[in-house]
Amino acid sequence: MTQFIAIIALVLLIAGVAYFLGKRFQNREDAILTRLKSLAPQPALPALENPEVKAVVGWLMSQAFEQTGISVAGDKVAYQRIVEAARTALETLKTSSVATVSVPFLVADGQEAKHFETTITREAIAELVKY
Repeated sequence: MTQFIAIIALVLLIAGVAYFLGKRFQNREDAILTRLKSLAPQPALPALENPEVKAVVGWLMSQAFEQTGISVAGDKVAYQRIVEAARTALETLKTSSVATVSVPFLVADGQEAKHFETTITREAIAELVKY
């Protein structure tokens, strides 16, 4: 009877280790795939007329990637929403020193929708336009 219990314990131990390693490799595979997608050639995006809008869009796209882990450059709808948010922020900054940029449901990673929110100041815009 003790041999039977020992065999069951060994089988459970092996199954647990296999489950753990499977999860670990799956997470690693997901991270690699995400990285590869971000390195893939991106489709051409529409040209922006205003250097301020262009600078803010670039900054917002980088901030969105940092928050969500998903590049919005390849998603034309998400990109357009970022452009609209940049234009709205610039309009707000004409009368205020700080603007909040909020784009709910910007992108999805297959499991859940990712929301994007940040703030930007007039001083930050001035620094972005310099470069």
